[in-house]
Amino acid sequence: MIVLADNDIILKLAQCDLLEVLPDSLGQEWTEVFITDTAKYQLLPKNPVKALSKCGNEETLARLTAFLETTQTLPAVNDTALLAQLEDIDGIDGGEKFLFAAAVETENPLLITGDKRALKALLEHQDQLPTVFSVLQNAVVTFESAILLAMHKFGFAIVKQKLLGSPKPDGMLRLVLKSETGETDFVEGLCSFSKEITPLLAFKQYLPVQLNQN
Repeated sequence: MIVLADNDIILKLAQCDLLEVLPDSLGQEWTEVFITDTAKYQLLPKNPVKALSKCGNEETLARLTAFLETTQTLPAVNDTALLAQLEDIDGIDGGEKFLFAAAVETENPLLITGDKRALKALLEHQDQLPTVFSVLQNAVVTFESAILLAMHKFGFAIVKQKLLGSPKPDGMLRLVLKSETGETDFVEGLCSFSKEITPLLAFKQYLPVQLNQN
């Protein structure tokens, strides 16, 4: 299985100190994690001040640097017709377009993405993109499901402390997680952000009952 990771989720997981444990959470090896050829430059600008600002703190910068030194770069997509077809779908941007097409050309892919807008667009246009939908059905990990999988592996208390330490929590985390938030409320919050794209989620057997019945 090959893990295809987009930039947004890489940065979020690094800021939450969950990037290093990602392969373990998914039962994969670091050598099986692939990223786009532009990820390194987009995630870590050459200007050190800009790179630090993007990361939020030195710890995240170090995690990202280590991650990018370990992962592999995806080859070019051969199916230019599929790329052109994806180009015509509203909601699927350039990065996800490439990852969707690359997944089709990969054996047993696992797509890690924080772009739920693109995933919703895929579900809405699955009849137009039957191959992409077939490949990615039950094969996607989002930021929310990555957190749930980490909780399954390491427990709520450990993961909560990592999340609270993010220097730049996204809107979802700010909404569902406070220092006083309990596990039940937190899990319900994560599930509420995932229900619309449940058919695409991987590892349903490890996810809460709200998500593993579809």
